[in-house]
Amino acid sequence: MVIVRIVGGLGNQMFQYAYAKALQKKGYNVKIDISKFKKYKLHGGYQLDKFNIDIETSTSLSNFLTRVGFRRSTKEKSLLFNEDFLNIPKKAYVKGYFQTEKYFYSIRDILLKQFVLKKEIASTTNKYKKSIEAEKNSCSIHVRRGDFITNEKASKVHGICDLDYYEKSIKFLESQYKNIYFFVFSDDIAWVKNNLKLKNAIYINHKTIPHEDMYLMSLCRFNITANSSFSWWGAWLNDHKNKVVISPKQWLIEKENEVACDNWIKL
Repeated sequence: MVIVRIVGGLGNQMFQYAYAKALQKKGYNVKIDISKFKKYKLHGGYQLDKFNIDIETSTSLSNFLTRVGFRRSTKEKSLLFNEDFLNIPKKAYVKGYFQTEKYFYSIRDILLKQFVLKKEIASTTNKYKKSIEAEKNSCSIHVRRGDFITNEKASKVHGICDLDYYEKSIKFLESQYKNIYFFVFSDDIAWVKNNLKLKNAIYINHKTIPHEDMYLMSLCRFNITANSSFSWWGAWLNDHKNKVVISPKQWLIEKENEVACDNWIKL
């Protein structure tokens, strides 16, 4: 039995689940541990249950781990891909974020079928959906501020994508494509409207229904991500044949990482 710990916001939960699913497809007997969410309430708590996932979950593991013979956990030491985590012992409790598609790109088709919303979307979401589908060149922009600004610890680790990044990204797309319509997702819409001048745009406050906002991002032909796992998944789930994804070159302030995919444009 291999147990993968799930923790963090929706994007992090999806990275950890995708890694667990990749292990399962290699023949491992896998469960996901969601016990942290008894106390972890940030970012809406546990949200994988909004999707069509099928790995068995557990919320109480201490007795189980002792019974099946677990002695210690295996922990990811960096955000760089480590192939050893795809060939772990058959009895392992795994902690990590696994923030690179290198762990699970081989099962992309499976994940596209599993990261599908189980319930009908809200009427407001459906209205945005129709607006996106009406535009040939729709582009999502994710501007994350929130805890990346107000939480000192998060700010020191992540930093924030500045206006220059967004302006360069928009300029690049507009030099290549005509009539782009922007769908802006942010937890600080007022700041975006005051600082990022856009001609054609709809603004969506993504504090309300995160999993549905991620779905809307995935419907856009183009994606401009923040240094956030939330918009990373919005872009990764984008299945347009000729999609273009722009992401920040520097995902974290100091740590080396491989979060942005190789075929994304990094600015």
